[in-house]
Amino acid sequence: MTTLGRIVVAIGIAAILVAGILLGTHYLGKSDKPPALPQPPVTVETPGTPVAAPATPEPGEGPNASTPVAAPGGTPATPGTGPGPAGPGDAAADDGLAMVRDRPVQAQKRLSEALRTGVDGAKRREVRQALLGLADKIQFSNRRLPDDPYEKAYQVVSGDSLIAIGKKHSVPFELIMRVNGMNTPSVAAGQQIKVIQGPIHVEILKGRKEIQAWLGDVCIRMWGIGIGASNKTPEGTFVVKSKMKNPPYQPQHKTKADFKAGGAPDNPLGTRWIDIGNHYGIHGTIDPSSIGREVSEGCIRLLNKDVEELFDMVVPGGTKVTIKP
Repeated sequence: MTTLGRIVVAIGIAAILVAGILLGTHYLGKSDKPPALPQPPVTVETPGTPVAAPATPEPGEGPNASTPVAAPGGTPATPGTGPGPAGPGDAAADDGLAMVRDRPVQAQKRLSEALRTGVDGAKRREVRQALLGLADKIQFSNRRLPDDPYEKAYQVVSGDSLIAIGKKHSVPFELIMRVNGMNTPSVAAGQQIKVIQGPIHVEILKGRKEIQAWLGDVCIRMWGIGIGASNKTPEGTFVVKSKMKNPPYQPQHKTKADFKAGGAPDNPLGTRWIDIGNHYGIHGTIDPSSIGREVSEGCIRLLNKDVEELFDMVVPGGTKVTIKP
């Protein structure tokens, strides 16, 4: 083989080797690198506007705080329901609830007995709701029930006034107006009206933060209250001294600069004041969130609409206020 032939053969062998190397590299590259997976789109937040985490309201907080929380499975959970131990007033409660429709006067008395004896949880809520409905039907309407011992039909005589009629029966004239759906206190001779036989007394249960209005042995109203911080609300039996609409506010331990005129929107006494002595009273409030809490200087506070209703039931010198632990 000539020298030229050898050079041609060598170049051919080298070309074959280079081609083999290139092909091997190509196939190795394909097998070592898996195809890239699709990536999620990138979201760019507006500068200065971080994404807020969902807010978790505290128990009892928010516009729907009274709505039961859903239990697992989507069933609303009702606090206080379930079997639980029987309370001392449960038997009376069951009797009263069974009589609500057909024997309302007897049901009211039996349910009031259950309330005084002691019922709790879901049963107490049933009793409370039934009593409020019965009072609306029996005491707070002009309908007369012959077996109700706490009412009577009264015929107005010449010279009568609603104030005088109220005094005869130990109730405020405002209550007579409420019961009979009257817009003014004017009455005319011969007019028939329904009159509650008072007085109505008040019980305050500090532990439950509840005030109750009692007519004889039946409970006709219950409201939530705010009471004194650090156990400042006294206990015992008091008598209503006086009462006032749109009271001025001047706390004894503060300066005249703290004075608030009656009816002022920032007057902490709200729309009514019921004096029980020693600078203590039952009054309204401009802070509804304080109901159910221990926040006052010792007075008992209610929502304005509730204290206005209570105001129309109590008689100075006649209504007793019993404050219990």
